[in-house]
Amino acid sequence: MSFDEAASLTITWPTSHEALVGRGQLKPGEWVLVHAAAGGVGLVAVQIAKALGGKVIATAGSQDKLDVCKQYGADVLVNYRSDDWQKQVMQATGGKGVDVVFDPVGLVQKSLKVIAWKGRIVVVGFAAGSIEKIPMNLVLLKNISLVGVHWGAYLKREPKQVPVVWKELLELYQKGALKPVLYSKIFPFEALATGLAAIEDRSSYGKVILKIKEDTKARL
Repeated sequence: MSFDEAASLTITWPTSHEALVGRGQLKPGEWVLVHAAAGGVGLVAVQIAKALGGKVIATAGSQDKLDVCKQYGADVLVNYRSDDWQKQVMQATGGKGVDVVFDPVGLVQKSLKVIAWKGRIVVVGFAAGSIEKIPMNLVLLKNISLVGVHWGAYLKREPKQVPVVWKELLELYQKGALKPVLYSKIFPFEALATGLAAIEDRSSYGKVILKIKEDTKARL
């Protein structure tokens, strides 16, 4: 593993793992809806869900990004810009709906229409920029769980869980079931503004790396 690849792991890998395993309680054979699946945490979630035996529906906003999701194991691809994306999700699951929703965007309310009975929605972030107001009657009627994951707080509140998660992640990496995903362009420090622009205009995928200096191999 290179230093560039290692730089992409710190937050994305444990966040996605704890979201799916610790909070989402994903079980083999279950359907997982991963929103913003071509993003940093999204592509990790796709890989982890597949490694655990899940069936993954990946959403993204362009065909190029959906192609990246397919490359990393997504079973079903859905463009969330389509007016009928919820219908596509329901058709893919045979009308059942998804068991776990991984949401780093802020699509909880819309995902309530595609969640299965006793499903679990995991709030990972609010990339869309707004905080949702959720109709709690739907949470009750579908008997679902709505939970959050804040990995940054684990060192303080649940420190014993941190090495457990990393152990499981590194085992998946050693088996070849989990790989770092870097955007195709590694930006030198002088091109910081260009790298930030790639994130802002949503042309990037995976993790965008800013390279301070040349490296050798990371010791992992």
